[in-house]
Amino acid sequence: MKTLKLFAMLCTTLLLCNSCLKGIGWEEEQQENNQEPENPQTGLVLTATPSTIIADGEDVAVLEITLNGEVLTEGFTIYDDEDNIVEFENMEFSTTVAGEYKFWASYKSDISETITITAEEPEEDPEENPDDNETPEGPTDSDPENLNFKRRVLLTQFTGTGCGYCPGMILALREVMQDNTFADKTVLAAAHRYNGSDPAYLANYALDVAMGVGGFPSLSADMYYTYGLYSNMVEVIHKMVDASFERTTTKAGISAVSYIEEDKVIINATVKAAEESKFRIGAWLLEDGIYGQQTNYGFEGDFNIHDNCIRVADSKASSSDYTGYDIGPVGEDGEVQPIKKGETAEYTFTIELKDKWKRENCRIVLFVTTPEKVQGRESYFVNNVIEMPLEGEVAFEYEESENEE
Repeated sequence: MKTLKLFAMLCTTLLLCNSCLKGIGWEEEQQENNQEPENPQTGLVLTATPSTIIADGEDVAVLEITLNGEVLTEGFTIYDDEDNIVEFENMEFSTTVAGEYKFWASYKSDISETITITAEEPEEDPEENPDDNETPEGPTDSDPENLNFKRRVLLTQFTGTGCGYCPGMILALREVMQDNTFADKTVLAAAHRYNGSDPAYLANYALDVAMGVGGFPSLSADMYYTYGLYSNMVEVIHKMVDASFERTTTKAGISAVSYIEEDKVIINATVKAAEESKFRIGAWLLEDGIYGQQTNYGFEGDFNIHDNCIRVADSKASSSDYTGYDIGPVGEDGEVQPIKKGETAEYTFTIELKDKWKRENCRIVLFVTTPEKVQGRESYFVNNVIEMPLEGEVAFEYEESENEE
């Protein structure tokens, strides 16, 4: 077969050379007579149209064999580059495997040149891989007309492993959080700001300065009330939470979806207004189970495992303000406007995940703040807060109606 192929190639070469000699001055003469030039391809020719296809099993290349310009429909044989006979249905080639495919043909004593068909990898369909190509959609609002949101109070504990009196606050918080009713009304975050050697030390986020903390331990409720607790701690914690609920109405609910992309967590949050108001939003990343030897001035218990530790406080409005970022529709002047009653606004956070953090122990706290006047001055304070997994979602949570109860 190889001898036959070489002989035919030699004959084809001679024919092509003869055609070249014949073409000297011939093309100009044809053009002067306004005639189409004859097909310069002579001998046996195998072609594929197109020569590049998509390897999806559907895209096809149509093969054609001509002899001196005349299409052959029978009597020929097609081979692959390993000289295996290949049969094509309707002279069509398709494949699901990307690569280069080489073919040649024979007819009686003629052999064609080898052609190459390139099959390329198909592009990924975004609909088939939504996790890779689309931002996950947030949870569905189960009751779009409902504005009666469940509310929680944000408690921020100021502590540190070098603080000998801090175990006293830890004991008090452990006690109140054992009451499920109380725990369901609050979200607890711990800002380790006492000593830089603390393995949970919150560097670069001066929450203590922003909330007016003058000593350790201290506790803040909704960034509004801040107290240094040394005695009657359980009673004071209850009073702080009760006062927070009485201070203002519930002005918004929060829903969100979070997902991880390599070394970052992306949080897409939605705020739904129960009242028309200006809003800000913040996101804190918390980690549990951090070991650090706790200084202890005589309190009974084990205090070396630290939970609720703030790793990132992504809510910095200014150097001394961690009440969050403005969220709402943008007006013609470029300023963020209030969110109208019943309407929503969205905000996206991107938080870098450090290698030393145990992701399985991490979660996200999202809060909204609203402006309130204190001694004639308008400041922002937490109005509602939720917790959610590092990767997951949380829907708007509504208070149960009397009928549901």
